[in-house]
Amino acid sequence: MGPLADWDARMDILTELCSYGMEDVVDKILGNLSSPDLRMVRLVCSGWMVLVERITTHREIGRLGWGWSKGEPSLGVMQCHRERSVCTVTAMAVDEHSIAAGLGSYGKIEVWNRRSLQKELLLEGHKEGVYSVALGKSFIVSGGEDSVVRVWSRKNGDEIAVLDHHTYIVWSVKLWLDRLVTASYDCTVCYLKLGEGSEWSCNIEQTVQGPWEWADALFLEENGEKLVVQDENVFELSVWDIKATKILSRLQGHTDEVNSVNIRGYLVVSGGNDQTVRLWDWRTGDCLAILEGHEGKVWSVSVDRFRVATGGRHGEARLWNLQDYEKQLVTMNSEEYEDENSNIKMEIKRFTEPVKYTDSRALFYHPRSTSIASIHLDRFNLVTADGLAMVLQWDFWTSQTKTCPCTKYKTSVPDPLLI
Repeated sequence: MGPLADWDARMDILTELCSYGMEDVVDKILGNLSSPDLRMVRLVCSGWMVLVERITTHREIGRLGWGWSKGEPSLGVMQCHRERSVCTVTAMAVDEHSIAAGLGSYGKIEVWNRRSLQKELLLEGHKEGVYSVALGKSFIVSGGEDSVVRVWSRKNGDEIAVLDHHTYIVWSVKLWLDRLVTASYDCTVCYLKLGEGSEWSCNIEQTVQGPWEWADALFLEENGEKLVVQDENVFELSVWDIKATKILSRLQGHTDEVNSVNIRGYLVVSGGNDQTVRLWDWRTGDCLAILEGHEGKVWSVSVDRFRVATGGRHGEARLWNLQDYEKQLVTMNSEEYEDENSNIKMEIKRFTEPVKYTDSRALFYHPRSTSIASIHLDRFNLVTADGLAMVLQWDFWTSQTKTCPCTKYKTSVPDPLLI
């Protein structure tokens, strides 16, 4: 029994109110908190995490959903150090407390506090580019062009380990429960078991040597189960079962190079140089929808239970609402989906032709001369980062207090050097 288990065993005021059918009171209490406060509430215990999930899900059909679609978000700006005129945030990790930004060829990582918007740590170590970064409870892990995985103390930023089990660029690192998963352009994926406690230790449990096609991989799933690879000759995506080293499905439709992929449940989101975003069911390989509206190339994509966020050329970010079936895929139900409210079961669908959507919300604050290279979407916030080392946190929880549609962030922003 640890401290969290002790918390879960207690009866608290919020849980007590819910037990008496007073969820509306809990909604008002939580509704008066800021998004940083709500993120902390989710960390108290599993019961409170469920309460926050329930309240925010309920608000999606009302005030919060309206805020994402039309409301005015509050904006937090974090300007990372630039040693060059172009300094792209090529890797980004976000958790409840912090944002870690990997600064491209600069080779450094800056960690920012999401509440205060102040820089917490500057991590120096990768001799060349930073390709990936992950935030753990006590550690920060990064992978880069120098072929190594570096581990840092989250408390003081000290480098505490350098792992050299790869022989080429480490393009992805993922922390999942007590595992670290790393992927390299040497076509290997490694699974490391982390030691218990606050002291760093790890042991390689398994190394999977993939085929040469894995040198064109774009996405590693958080739990290390699947990999998405691009055939750059025909722009076809293939979803791989990593440990079985077999292809699960092929996704055909993009007409130019794909730059970013994300998987959530059964849903795959991809965006590329053809200026489109595509939604897929990786089980069938069917393209469900084509999202059109970006003026230029799409460089980054992110997805949660209710929407897709995309970042592209000309400093353009866009928000797209998921349709009902796409939401079901995100929740990763099996072949049949049962709606908890209506008890209606829906079988898996097949799509012969994708639906085209142009209805989205554009957000402009990043200068037109740059691209949004990294993007993160969660229940309350959107985090975007560009090629000028600027990170923005868009807080849509605050937009619920507004009654008029937002009139800001609708037009492209000129480059500050040209003003």
